[in-house]
Amino acid sequence: MASTAVRIHPVWDDPAEVVDLIRGAGPFWPLANYAASDAEMAALGRERAAFTPPWFRQDFAREGVVLVPGAELILDNPRFAEAAGRLAGGADSVVRPRAVYVNIMGPTPFAFPPHLDIPAFRGFTRATEPVWLLKTMKTSGLFEAWRTRIATGVSWFYAGPGGDFHYWPDGPDGGVAVEQAPYDNVSVLADNEYTFHGVAPVGPPGSTMPDGLGRESRLVRDGSGWEVHGADGAGQARFDDDEVRITVSWKADLFADDAEADLHDRGEGALTLDTIVERFAEDLAARGVDIHVPTDPLADQAWIAALATTYQDPAPRL
Repeated sequence: MASTAVRIHPVWDDPAEVVDLIRGAGPFWPLANYAASDAEMAALGRERAAFTPPWFRQDFAREGVVLVPGAELILDNPRFAEAAGRLAGGADSVVRPRAVYVNIMGPTPFAFPPHLDIPAFRGFTRATEPVWLLKTMKTSGLFEAWRTRIATGVSWFYAGPGGDFHYWPDGPDGGVAVEQAPYDNVSVLADNEYTFHGVAPVGPPGSTMPDGLGRESRLVRDGSGWEVHGADGAGQARFDDDEVRITVSWKADLFADDAEADLHDRGEGALTLDTIVERFAEDLAARGVDIHVPTDPLADQAWIAALATTYQDPAPRL
């Protein structure tokens, strides 16, 4: 298969300017808060942890609207847009930057496992639809004509041990590519709904996590480092700058040309639940899967289990 990723170097005119922007933002909230439900965690191939790791996030832009003053520096980065155009595959491609978020990870003795991001389809997105359904739609391959391709560019600021970025640009059966600290003004831009990616443990071997972090914890700037506060404002942990791994994520919708973008904007031919169920039912029957079509396909457990069993993403080759 063709590579689903583009490496960018250099990605920033002035990396220090980006770091200063991030240090002036906040508070950052636990990454666990962005997984809305156990179903979403399951769709990502993970279970919700019984504890909260020191992984934090803040949205800098959403739906093309800047939320953190100065975040245009990231959202409007022309090198991301140029690489996304190459990923889209042609001179006529349309690239629409729409989101920026920043993750900050403290020392963690375990990996952020290889996973795929949540896809979007014309008429069906995570804003209104169950994540498990969107993931299954992508895995089945039955709805590619409706899928909105999303380019995700990631760039890192970290020079400590661990924290390697792993990704599979040639598919899960291809070899793994690795970006390692110290990160040198580099980015990997990919179709992350098809490109498995994950993060190695952050920090030196034997690193431990702070106890007592919860979904109400927040990470704030504190002089030359970062402090984690609890809901009551009390300090729970502190990290020096050289201990935290910063990731900038940039996302854009991709269209082959203006006609495809216009089709998306008009919502013409958008998917409906009836269409989705019908296509699934036809494919399941062709595969010899004996399952009746339910009246409530978003809640019928036998139907959901049949879809989950039939359509599975292969795990990447480590």
